[in-house]
Amino acid sequence: MTYPHPSSYYPELTDERLTVIAEALLDIRYNTYRQMDSPFDDTYTRETAVFGRSRNMLIVLALGGKYDWLSLINPGMDITFGIGSVPCRFFRDDPQAPEKPGFFKRNAVDCLFATDENDPVMWRFVVEKASSEEDEDHAFFIGYNVYQEKVSQWSYASSASVLHVAGDEIPAGKQLSAPEIDAREDGSDRNSKAQNE
Repeated sequence: MTYPHPSSYYPELTDERLTVIAEALLDIRYNTYRQMDSPFDDTYTRETAVFGRSRNMLIVLALGGKYDWLSLINPGMDITFGIGSVPCRFFRDDPQAPEKPGFFKRNAVDCLFATDENDPVMWRFVVEKASSEEDEDHAFFIGYNVYQEKVSQWSYASSASVLHVAGDEIPAGKQLSAPEIDAREDGSDRNSKAQNE
């Protein structure tokens, strides 16, 4: 099913702004998993670190002033940040069927009042864990109505192409000739003077 873009409800929810947050959340997750690859790390230690680092990154990003459209509404463990006037939260969950206990729970500042019961009243960034080692994590920005039904969705599409083998055949190698290296004659005195000054 295709859902309306978040900007159809709130113009400040642009692709550019959503991409900034999605990329930051995915980068934190990727780097944390890469750094925490010891025999003493497991899913619990990694996911806890990912949450803490993501929360702290959002606080720093919101208070840093780089993005005038980003604000910090609630710095608690149920961090709420604003994109323009829209309060948002983030979770690592299944975007099709969220299971986290606090996913639909709204805090005092995570609340929009819709004039239509089918309009979104809560917004969530959802980072979906990769289904396999070869796959990538994905980020979604989803709006839910008063009945906790998905009514708007945006998904982050990585711009990087993934290289893959197109067949079983390995191309033959090619011999390269040795590079020709000559001493520089033009300007060599000028360069040595500049380096010595």
